[in-house]
Amino acid sequence: MPLGLAAAHDPALTGLVSSALESTGLRDIAHAMVVDLASMTYGAWRADENVYPASVIKVPIMAEAFRQISEGAIAAADRVTVAQSNQTATWGESPFTAGTVPSIGDLVERMITHSDNVATNQLCDVLRRERVTAFMRDLGLPTFLLGRKLSGSEPLIDDPEIIGRNRLPPDEIAALLALIATDRVPGAAQQRDILRRCVHDDKLVPGLAATDLFMHKTGETSEVSHDAGILQTAQGKRYVVVLYTTPKPKADRSDADHANPQMAAWMRTVRARL
Repeated sequence: MPLGLAAAHDPALTGLVSSALESTGLRDIAHAMVVDLASMTYGAWRADENVYPASVIKVPIMAEAFRQISEGAIAAADRVTVAQSNQTATWGESPFTAGTVPSIGDLVERMITHSDNVATNQLCDVLRRERVTAFMRDLGLPTFLLGRKLSGSEPLIDDPEIIGRNRLPPDEIAALLALIATDRVPGAAQQRDILRRCVHDDKLVPGLAATDLFMHKTGETSEVSHDAGILQTAQGKRYVVVLYTTPKPKADRSDADHANPQMAAWMRTVRARL
């Protein structure tokens, strides 16, 4: 596992991950990982495969923002003018229309909590995508790539600096979330607070206990449905939980959220044994 801290494979935890996938009908379309942060052991199912990360890619962008803030290169209160070139469809309605002047902190917050694609694209310009990739590689995410800006619909956004398709396999987002959970990156506590405020609660969240805290980020396109986060139980146990799925598109749907009930069922099955 490409963690920036030691982690050992736990066959029993892998058995739990895979058996839950089997029982919920996700085994053939899923890529999953669970990390026990107390023992630093993990269980996984096809977690190192290259699956398009969709909006889960926004977590590394947040991490790079806090790195630059910690080094004094930028400040959360700094204001930037949103460019017309970064406008694209996004979940809900973005407040960042062309010409608005939000703070960097506002962009980071909305990028995670509401999965705002415009905020993400503007941050790519402010932070520089190559710096995001370099930081993730330094943290031990060997194949990570922030290669292009995000597009909420066809046609894809015009991105003259594109260098490839975004890459963040399940095991690598698990690695980053483990580092955020254990205060191994700058601004980890603030990042957990932002992840805690994610408004998208239709994937893994319904499978959690009512007293659980889940600090997470979802991702969705017409072909993928993902959720990845840090789980904290009322008993003080902590885990990283990642589930990527690639459900077959349906003719009457423009997204892949029809897998959400199965994702919740998988989480419910896993959670019962944690």
